Amino acid sequence: MKWKLSIGGKDKRRGSRLVKSGRRVTGVVTDLPVGVKLTVALVACVAVLLLGVWGVWHLFIAYYFKAQSLFVLRDLRSSVMIVTGRTLTPDLICEKLGLREGVNLFSIPIEKKRRELLEQAPNIREISIVRRMPDKLSITIVEREPIARVGSHGRVVDEEGVVFIRYAGTGGLPLIKGAEFSQIKPGERLHGNEFAAARLIHSTLRPECSMRLLAVDATKQDYLLLTFSDYRQAKFSWRGMSNDLKETDGLMQQRFDKLTSTMESEIGRSRMMWDATLPDDPVFVIHAMPMGVQ
Repeated sequence: MKWKLSIGGKDKRRGSRLVKSGRRVTGVVTDLPVGVKLTVALVACVAVLLLGVWGVWHLFIAYYFKAQSLFVLRDLRSSVMIVTGRTLTPDLICEKLGLREGVNLFSIPIEKKRRELLEQAPNIREISIVRRMPDKLSITIVEREPIARVGSHGRVVDEEGVVFIRYAGTGGLPLIKGAEFSQIKPGERLHGNEFAAARLIHSTLRPECSMRLLAVDATKQDYLLLTFSDYRQAKFSWRGMSNDLKETDGLMQQRFDKLTSTMESEIGRSRMMWDATLPDDPVFVIHAMPMGVQ
């Protein structure tokens, strides 16, 4: 009788079944988790994308910025279209921006030149510079419009309270009298009662407003002293007047319209001095005083 020794038979059969199922008999798992695989793939995609963007950018620089014949200004009159206001000329704009025949459009730091021009010329409110391929440039300049004179030497102010220089056509503008106007410089902004005076003057430019102002004295702390075109005067104030925010402009317009309508009434036309500085109550009483009483 022959004996057949079989040791570990069950383990061998079990091992064969595990091998057939695709699993290692050693018990060590070599496949990465799904989350790790997705992370690795995502990182690889981002790296490829960044590399592509870097390559495209360098190609763009080599093609546009270093090109000798492309995007070159050959004739300023036909290649550069400039729309300006009353005071700035196209030749001055070309000089400030460094535009000349033979220059490559992409060699000019447009945004830097734009900021410099805004700093140097306070009378400019906004500048738009657009490249139009292949060799054209479109420049649109919006100039500030003066609404009042401040101080002397041609200094004027716009509705935003920005001070700048304008000599021509400003003689008929209202005059704002301020305490520190002798030291104010072009490019600075008005604040407090001086800015309130500018906002009030801008409000009087509405078509429905019939009375015009000659001057506004903003040196008083609690009110503005208004001088109208017929030389009548009024002390005028409203809640939040010295605040630089414009949320109270609606209240200002209502009070001013009430004042002027009362001044233009049959009884009010003979009164030279008015007081509209009372608190903002619903009734809003206006006092008229005889001539010479302040």
